[in-house]
Amino acid sequence: MSGSLLDESCKFMLMSQKKYTAKLGIPWGISEAAFNLKDLNSNYQYKAFGVPWLGLKRGLGDEMVVSSYGSVLAIPEQPRQVIQNLKILERQGMYGKYGFYESIDYTPSRLPVGKEYAVVETYMAHHQGLILLSINNLVNNNILQKRFLKNPEIKAVDILLQERMPRDMLITKERKEKTRRIKYTGYSNYVENKYTKIDETFRKDNILSNEDYLIEINDKGEGFSKYKDILVNKYKETDEEAFRNILLSKKFKNRKSMEYKL
Repeated sequence: MSGSLLDESCKFMLMSQKKYTAKLGIPWGISEAAFNLKDLNSNYQYKAFGVPWLGLKRGLGDEMVVSSYGSVLAIPEQPRQVIQNLKILERQGMYGKYGFYESIDYTPSRLPVGKEYAVVETYMAHHQGLILLSINNLVNNNILQKRFLKNPEIKAVDILLQERMPRDMLITKERKEKTRRIKYTGYSNYVENKYTKIDETFRKDNILSNEDYLIEINDKGEGFSKYKDILVNKYKETDEEAFRNILLSKKFKNRKSMEYKL
């Protein structure tokens, strides 16, 4: 209903989306979506994105991801603006064989050097469904709301959806986060150590133990473990001798915090 709390919230959200993305120089339509990062099975990762001063979650300004459905959802309210926005997305390669792709990622840390964005070339069934339902709502005069309100359970509480805007505003954030374009950060000041020759006579061993259980392994992956006097895994005589030599060495005996029983 026009003038209700829900209606004003939607209008303020659209206004905030446009204002925020305009400062970043990208299309609008921010919502939860897949983004330009894949797992070991080449599946795109998925999470929520938003406008910093609307969401309570921290770090929303550190990523820039725009979804196609996030824009189309507003088509019943602002059809011309949505179509203009979709044309921008189409020019950036967001339109594929089966319609608009899932999203477009502008986050520099997930882009190849020199690229301004990456299209997430996948389709999610529920987001495509939201696109179709939004278009249906536009051409059939908000038919989904009418069907929704015909449900007896919803009809019994529809008065709650008509709640008016309160006179006293509740401020959830004292300071608004400043809108800033994310810049690509290079990592050229790292330190790299190169070893051209390995001293095989210098052996490195790692020992972990408490009063009962002991594990020893060297830099070649050789070692053994035992519980009290019971050997847990197989071992070689050479490994046992090397381990005893380590425990008997002066350097190891000087470690007062570690006590072992041979």
